[in-house]
Amino acid sequence: MNEITRRNFLKTTAGAATLAVGAAIAGKGTAEAATKTAGKTPVSAKSKKYAKTKPVDEVVYWSSHPAKSKPVEEAMIAEFEKTYPGTKVRLETAGANYAEIAQKFNAGLAARDVPDVVMLSDVWWFKFAIAKAIEPLADLFSALKVDTADYQDTLMNDYVFGGNQWAVPFARSTPLFYYNKTLWKSAGLADRGPESWAEFETWAPKLQEKLGDGKFPFAIVKGDSFVAWTFQNILWGNGGQYSTKDFKLTLDTPEAIAAGQFIRDQVYTKKYAYVTSKSETDDFLSGQCASIVSSTGGLAGVLASAKGKFEVGTAFLPKGPKAFGCPTGGAGLAIPAQISDERKVAAMRFIKFMTTPDYTAYYSRNVGYMPVRKSAVEGSIMQAVYAEKPQFRTAVDQLAKIRSQDSARVWVPGGDSILGKALEAMTLNNTDPKAAWATAATQLQQIIDTEVLPRIG
Repeated sequence: MNEITRRNFLKTTAGAATLAVGAAIAGKGTAEAATKTAGKTPVSAKSKKYAKTKPVDEVVYWSSHPAKSKPVEEAMIAEFEKTYPGTKVRLETAGANYAEIAQKFNAGLAARDVPDVVMLSDVWWFKFAIAKAIEPLADLFSALKVDTADYQDTLMNDYVFGGNQWAVPFARSTPLFYYNKTLWKSAGLADRGPESWAEFETWAPKLQEKLGDGKFPFAIVKGDSFVAWTFQNILWGNGGQYSTKDFKLTLDTPEAIAAGQFIRDQVYTKKYAYVTSKSETDDFLSGQCASIVSSTGGLAGVLASAKGKFEVGTAFLPKGPKAFGCPTGGAGLAIPAQISDERKVAAMRFIKFMTTPDYTAYYSRNVGYMPVRKSAVEGSIMQAVYAEKPQFRTAVDQLAKIRSQDSARVWVPGGDSILGKALEAMTLNNTDPKAAWATAATQLQQIIDTEVLPRIG
């Protein structure tokens, strides 16, 4: 693997993600630089024990390579192995998506065959935390001098429950509003996203005129879970929520019903939106729709695929009648509780390396996920990214407005699927929101009562 300079690294494209990245921070060894600032965690007896523990010489890492990120992960792993000679990382594809990883991890726990590091999404880590299947990380942070204060606060706090930190943010995202700048211009619209959904509704007829029959100004994401993520923008914008943090369901409130009616009306009354049968980004890139709300995680891929077709614009999510709402999303890295201390120390060393400022910036540049470290946001790598592709700046600027998701979606096992099915009933079957939410609430409450509350007291 060839050495490259910092300047060349900053020019590395996603297509060349397999190039070495370590020389980009030559003279500063990422691992060494990251250990200079200790975390704020008090030193415990267990932490002292970890500090004296010799890590194993192989780390097994389970990933689903979200947004086709495997080549980027491989490049980062190669640099880890160069930084820690004698330590190897075995990258395993544990599933095609977050759900499949969780299923494999669940089976591995029963068979006592688990990795050292596992990628768990926003809707899966809590299940394993309350089952005590993943390790609380405070003592490992202290032992390995992880600068926890430099991680984005909201992203880090997403994995806090019961006073413990259960994972470290890695492939983290928010939804963004993507729009076809070329079509926007032909429709005479300002080169920006709509400030509110009310404003977008005034733009939709102009977009429809340019699109013609069979195409739409906006596409709603498919699936019985992803839509429950993006819908929080509309739900919170109407002053509602799926639930309180302590699992009290609020789907029967006027605000939640109004939000459900809004997405239903987008399809059946106002008719400027449809539910895609494919990937929303595929429809956007093919010209089937003029705009979408989709993850920042796929930004690099969208920009690459749109090149030569049309120019892509990105914007904050539209506001609702009462508020602005943007949820966090994506996945973090966790450590199984059942592995040995030697493996846990090796795992944390690897996680620390993969989320250092330079490497989170590298991952962001080549994939699209947000930098998870505060110091990376305005660092030289991301500055070069913003200059070359200003669309990346949108996600970073929106960080100041993000909000952790409602517990009914991310902390109730299967909650995202139940909520997504309710939204599909509204948008595909024209079901009344009050009835759809009532069905969802019954199902959610049963799981809360039987699987959540008994475990958390």
